[in-house]
Amino acid sequence: MHPREIKKLQARSRNLRVKQIAPHTLVVTSRSNPYANHIVSIETDDAGTIHARCTCPWAQNGGYGCSHVLAALSYLAARQKRALSFWLELSDAQRQRHRILRLNGSTADGAIYITSRPLKDAA
Repeated sequence: MHPREIKKLQARSRNLRVKQIAPHTLVVTSRSNPYANHIVSIETDDAGTIHARCTCPWAQNGGYGCSHVLAALSYLAARQKRALSFWLELSDAQRQRHRILRLNGSTADGAIYITSRPLKDAA
């Protein structure tokens, strides 16, 4: 299932805590239950496409690009001093004039496009 409101998911993902427990595995707090966590696995194929899996109910029922995955990707980017934005249309991502990454779902219903830019200094 393709997410419909990617900017809402991106905003929600900013409030989630993330902890990396292995090179491709992260633990992300649940939005609905602050005492629960979800496991997110992130891998990149040879073509540079990102594949992510989450243990949340939406993802387990065929959804991809949940707020937990967006939080995990943003966490990894911040460690590289990068900031990410997420887009449903390639044309929207291309207008940003930044590097574009692609997050594929498990079905052929499209992708989420990710733009990566240098993180602004907090000063």
